[in-house]
Amino acid sequence: MESVIDEYYRLLLFSFYLYNVKEITCDGSVNKFIFTCPHCGVKGMLPNKKTQKAVLLWNKIQNSWIFSCAKKGSPECSKSKTMYNLIRSINTDLGEAYRGDRWHSGTTGSGHNCSHPEFITAINNFKKNNEFPATIKNIFEDLSSESKDNL
Repeated sequence: MESVIDEYYRLLLFSFYLYNVKEITCDGSVNKFIFTCPHCGVKGMLPNKKTQKAVLLWNKIQNSWIFSCAKKGSPECSKSKTMYNLIRSINTDLGEAYRGDRWHSGTTGSGHNCSHPEFITAINNFKKNNEFPATIKNIFEDLSSESKDNL
């Protein structure tokens, strides 16, 4: 069953980023969506068999959507992608928002098809190695130097 987060972002993709979307019912209950590939397709063309070569399929095992393009006309669509990777390849900020929402719902990391957000990865690395990444060290050094200057 599709999660509320996946449904929200799927509808967002259909509304603003994907063209010529058509829903097809397979096997009575399983749906798939065909559309013009956002990477190699021609945008704005009328829907026909030549332009609608990308598909969003429901994967029952992973319990999520999988993107695949039949044309494979660009490096971005040469392999099938998870929903997160599709969103991230179209709009990186939207992809990070999706990953953050998935993290809040507890569906990222080990055993899921979406990785933890980067700040969680940094915290986990600190717990393992007892060392902050260089960017976080720089922030702490800047904050400590500012506080010394104010005293």
